[in-house]
Amino acid sequence: TPACGLQCLILFDVCKEAGAGAVDEEDFIKAFEDVPSVQIYSNRELEEQLTKVREVLSDDKHDWEHRVVALKKVRSLVLAGAPDYEGFSQQLRLLEAPLKLSAKDLRSQVVREACITLGHLSSVLRNRFDHGAESLMPTLLNLVPNSAKVMATSGMAVIRLILRHTHYPRLIPIITSNCSSKSVAVRRRCYEFLELMLLEWQTHTLERHVAVLTETIRKGIHDADSEARSIARKCYWGFHAHYSREAELLYQALESTYQRALQSHLKSSDSIVSLPQSDRSSSSSQESLNRPSSVKSVLGGSKLLANRTSTTPTSLQRSRSDVDVNAASKSRQSSAALTPGSYASLGTDHYLSLFYGWMDGWMDDE
Repeated sequence: TPACGLQCLILFDVCKEAGAGAVDEEDFIKAFEDVPSVQIYSNRELEEQLTKVREVLSDDKHDWEHRVVALKKVRSLVLAGAPDYEGFSQQLRLLEAPLKLSAKDLRSQVVREACITLGHLSSVLRNRFDHGAESLMPTLLNLVPNSAKVMATSGMAVIRLILRHTHYPRLIPIITSNCSSKSVAVRRRCYEFLELMLLEWQTHTLERHVAVLTETIRKGIHDADSEARSIARKCYWGFHAHYSREAELLYQALESTYQRALQSHLKSSDSIVSLPQSDRSSSSSQESLNRPSSVKSVLGGSKLLANRTSTTPTSLQRSRSDVDVNAASKSRQSSAALTPGSYASLGTDHYLSLFYGWMDGWMDDE
């Protein structure tokens, strides 16, 4: 019957959308400028154009193809220089609700186009897109567990683009709160987003949320899902690069099993971050791994110096007693002032000064 035929067509369309291929950031970037070119001649004309776009996007009963055209029109206007006009910021605020509605649409083509447009806005406006990013981020996170692959991957791609270009501190609690989601897929992806922020954002942008970041990473290290735990360990080392003291405190509070997991992750990766000094092993190889890089370089230099000294004639190894006594006294005082595990504060200059003092004494004796 005609009714059955219509139902079959609808079912086929839904299945086709659900099985559509995944998209990524590269696909989005290619689509940024794949829009018709337009011209803007005045602020008034810009407002009129964006008003028409809002009217179309605000009504989900409009034909979906018209909504796709309207979303592309936003990118066309941005490419034509819309952000340079005085009224654009206000118009963008008014456009947030229609864009949010588009990101919630049941048609994957509309959702994909909405995500591409949001990614383009973030890449062009950067931190000027802060309010829009904060307003739309919860909606975009809701796309991550969507059963339609194109919707889920569109959500993930636009979130990554926003986090790369719009470094807004108020996005942090939105991401971290979703790291405790009941959905395993959401937790995994949110720890990936957190790792991206820790890798690409400046330290001062993160500093208001150090406590939240610490607690979120701690929970991730204990997560029931093995993949989420693995990504959380990456987050730990990203966090360590910004806040080593807080990271060490977190490390010390972990059970030995989780400490070993962090160590194994570091050894298996190309990370140059050293393990926390608090974790000392009895084996010399483990001690070498745990030492800060500055200490490793100093000790390496000392071994080289010792090798050179052992190959010199006996007469070259003499030194003045007053130089030796002063140097030894300074060394003892410096060492006494250090707390266990803080030997790195001696620094390379200290060892070099002892070496040059020894050389001066030898030259005077000669």
